[in-house]
Amino acid sequence: MKQSAEVSRAPRSLSVHRGDSLEFVESHPSEPGKGVRVAHFLGPDDGASHLSIAIVELEPGGHVVGHRHPFEESYFVLEGNPLLAVADHHYALRPQDFGLVPYAVGHAWSNPTDQRVRMLRVHAPQPRPIDGRGTWGVFEAPGTHVPTQGVPVDELDPAKPYAGHFDQADMAPPGSISMPGYHGANVQNVQIRMMVDDLLGARHHAMFIVQFTPGVVDNAPLKTAKEHFHPFEEIYYLISGQARSFCDGEQDLAGAGDLVFAPVGASHGFAALGTEPLCWIEVQSPMPPASGGFTFHNDWSQQTNIG
Repeated sequence: MKQSAEVSRAPRSLSVHRGDSLEFVESHPSEPGKGVRVAHFLGPDDGASHLSIAIVELEPGGHVVGHRHPFEESYFVLEGNPLLAVADHHYALRPQDFGLVPYAVGHAWSNPTDQRVRMLRVHAPQPRPIDGRGTWGVFEAPGTHVPTQGVPVDELDPAKPYAGHFDQADMAPPGSISMPGYHGANVQNVQIRMMVDDLLGARHHAMFIVQFTPGVVDNAPLKTAKEHFHPFEEIYYLISGQARSFCDGEQDLAGAGDLVFAPVGASHGFAALGTEPLCWIEVQSPMPPASGGFTFHNDWSQQTNIG
């Protein structure tokens, strides 16, 4: 009998994308308008198959015209006070507001203030041309106009869907992880606040805030997230603190403004360094399965390997 020549593929690695090396482009096809700048953070050229991540800036007086696309969009406001029109709703946003633009829903942006707007933007699934037209799969939304006013977001008001606000007071006390897809002691000293998920209307990705409290074990930083892998992509956009990443024996450092990318199947774990809490925005796509989606090395290290 012929022996199989099939071998396991080499593990995929983490990558750290530095925030201080971003290059902004004006008149980007993903945000048709005026006074808009887009800095690519992650996409297919970086090994991603499901996610496209960017930083978007709106200059004072800038706007993005009404448009729609065959993929979801989510955002987290980092700076400024933009206006957003999405479906029949108009929102006046502020820093740490977040939200979802559902698949194929018309939306438009504006910045009526004298201060710059800066946002983290997520597209999932990845944009692509449709029928050989265009470069990004962005289409007109004739009934959606550039907003001139809006109301504050309110997650408790069912008449104001698709948006919310993050506040530190929303975070539960630090403990072991408990979230869709996994709960257990392999991730400790953690606080999680879900933002964009199926409850908000998302189908292709999830976005949430994660905060770790630094710790020390045997004079070394505590691995707050032990090494694991999963069948979906994940990014971590650091808001504060410093992280040491672990990936199959390799280590790297990331700080505020950096983005860490974990491809499908890439082993990864983290330790929070220093005394400042490590806080990041995490995005997953596709959404994790209800169970069996997270494989931690230490759960299997004592098992007898026969293949």
